[in-house]
Amino acid sequence: MIRFIHLTHRFEKQLSAMRRSHKMAVAASRKAELIIQRLLENGHPPLHEAGKLSNRGESRIQNAVKFDIGKGYRMLGVKEETHLYLLFVGPHDACSVWIENNRNLDNPADLKRIRTLKTAFTSTPKGVLPPTPSEPDYDDLLLSRITEKDLLFIFRGLRAGSGQQQS
Repeated sequence: MIRFIHLTHRFEKQLSAMRRSHKMAVAASRKAELIIQRLLENGHPPLHEAGKLSNRGESRIQNAVKFDIGKGYRMLGVKEETHLYLLFVGPHDACSVWIENNRNLDNPADLKRIRTLKTAFTSTPKGVLPPTPSEPDYDDLLLSRITEKDLLFIFRGLRAGSGQQQS
């Protein structure tokens, strides 16, 4: 059973780029999103029910799961117990290059900038917390430093235009 799906920052950027690309990439990105959605809703193995697995699988990375998302595109992840780490999505050849470059990947939980999604069957036992990213998101750090005074200064033209007095 998959309880958590972890999306690396790079995976999300690749998927976003595919959405904005040509027709084949857009179709493959939709299929990848559909697989993720099925896993979030179901979370139960076998994984082949969520989407078509690649015929050859993947032996260069331990516990790898490679989905064939059509049009020559692949989505690669690593399944460890109740966690699925989605690491790469893109053309088949680029996937092979990525695998070669990351052949010695031992623990995907050590990767930085991971967004965690909980499946519908997530229930964490007492005292056990899901992994949290080791590095906070840059945008969140910047936004946490903005005060109401800063916002009033930035948007003073809008405030003045609404008929209110500036302070």
